[in-house]
Amino acid sequence: MKKGWNVLIQYQSLIWIVLAWEVIAFMHIMPERLFPSLTKVVVVAFDLISSGMLMENLPTTLFRVFAGFGLAILVGVPLGLLMSRSAMLNDVMQPMFSLGYPIPRVALYPILVFILGLGSASKITLIFIECLFPIVLNTYYGATRVGKLYLWAGQNMGASSSQIFWRILLPATMPSIFTGLKIALPLAFIIAVLTEMIGSTVGMGYLLSYMSASLMQEKVLAGVLLITLVGYLLNLLLQFIQRKYVFWQ
Repeated sequence: MKKGWNVLIQYQSLIWIVLAWEVIAFMHIMPERLFPSLTKVVVVAFDLISSGMLMENLPTTLFRVFAGFGLAILVGVPLGLLMSRSAMLNDVMQPMFSLGYPIPRVALYPILVFILGLGSASKITLIFIECLFPIVLNTYYGATRVGKLYLWAGQNMGASSSQIFWRILLPATMPSIFTGLKIALPLAFIIAVLTEMIGSTVGMGYLLSYMSASLMQEKVLAGVLLITLVGYLLNLLLQFIQRKYVFWQ
């Protein structure tokens, strides 16, 4: 009973949003064609799942998200760690990240399309660039905040550079790395959907764009609802991995 009450308290903001949505739809404050009830949107969402439209498009979007996000992890985490250990590399890279962070990187998409085409390559590259910034910067600042006392203690106990890295520096930086991943993952999803809306013949962004152009607003909202649900589940998966493997934070 207490656990159920705690869940209600935790998600009360969502409950209020649902209630407000239903009240607005019931009172016809907005035209039903533009703002259908949430119940109707949920029914349409199940129709999208049962008709196969979701499974025709979601795997392509997930592939692009995981490819770009995974490449950003492979490059961003080692780069952030190296920047924290090498003053010269930090001097070279830090201005690029400081100046590049505020740039709306989606503006680079036409250039990437010109170079790589309208297929997955240009979308994955833009997702990679977008995710790289939070991953590198969170890794870098997490590594620089590792207590010098731990590093000195390791050196005094005769630990090699490799042992200090794997036993002290990397584990102490892992919470910050996961913070960067949790910021980057939703960005990957947003960029994937956005670029698919601009130019694609498959994917969740294309599906949203097609339904919006066909004035099927309840299907657009159902698609948004499904994208939100998938993004939320991916975030839960990331949190589960963090709790299981970074339990010392």
